[in-house]
Amino acid sequence: MTALKYERTPRTPCHSKIDITQLRGKTVIVTGASRGLGFAYAKAFVNAGAFVVLADLQPPPAGEFDEVQAVFVKCDVSIWEEQVAVFQSAVQRSPSKKIDIVVANAGIAGPDVISGLDEDEPQKPDTQMTDININGVLYTTKLAAWHFKRQSSDPRDGCLILVGSIMGYIDTKSSAIYAATKFGVRGIMCCLRRKAGFRINSIAPWFIHTPIMRKEFLDTVREDFRQMGLDLASISDAVAAVLRIATDQSMHGKNLAIVPRALSSSGYMDLDLDDHDEDSPAGRLQAAASAISYGNFGHKTV
Repeated sequence: MTALKYERTPRTPCHSKIDITQLRGKTVIVTGASRGLGFAYAKAFVNAGAFVVLADLQPPPAGEFDEVQAVFVKCDVSIWEEQVAVFQSAVQRSPSKKIDIVVANAGIAGPDVISGLDEDEPQKPDTQMTDININGVLYTTKLAAWHFKRQSSDPRDGCLILVGSIMGYIDTKSSAIYAATKFGVRGIMCCLRRKAGFRINSIAPWFIHTPIMRKEFLDTVREDFRQMGLDLASISDAVAAVLRIATDQSMHGKNLAIVPRALSSSGYMDLDLDDHDEDSPAGRLQAAASAISYGNFGHKTV
């Protein structure tokens, strides 16, 4: 697998036109695609002429997709075998018999690791969030890489988009488990962009009104945000960011944050927070570590 060379480039121009005609005839897998952001991504790809495989626990609303345009495959992303079946189905049912774009979108939110402190005895934290938000993303990544390698010798032909969160970049009082998983998604992208044989990018949504969040909570925080000159981000802007990554073959190793329009008129922006100035201590350490060819020598099995 020929690796793409990662180099720091100027911030992504988020206001230029997106050429969605490039998506016509492509095959796309979207995990967590039956509702919320995943459903919006799937719908946008179908409208652009792509064939889409929707992987989720429940099917999308009836009548939303024609079978010629999209198929649903039941999948718990935390189960390896079920994700294998999704990718196999995608190849078998794809008009081109290959996979071009994978969006690792499936994820959940939930209680914090330090919830339940009034219990008589400490209870083991629920790890379902890490099973889905980290293990599930790792499974999707491995399968995407395996298929991309066998489909083309050009590493730019495969595109993996990881869906993280702005919580992977900022401090909050939210769930520590959720924040850890989203920092983890950021770590996957930042490592693989330097050695993967395919394009890998990510997005980091700010608060968006989707089924993953309670309406009452969002109504409250929206009012608080407006007093600070901010607002929620929008689903349509998240879709635009995903389509930009999918259609722009020059994009590799980038993260686009989905933000309030007060911060960017496009509703998304390149925060440029995954690199460091070359002469800074972190920049020098990153350059040194990135120059090492680890192979199997950097890790010891006990």
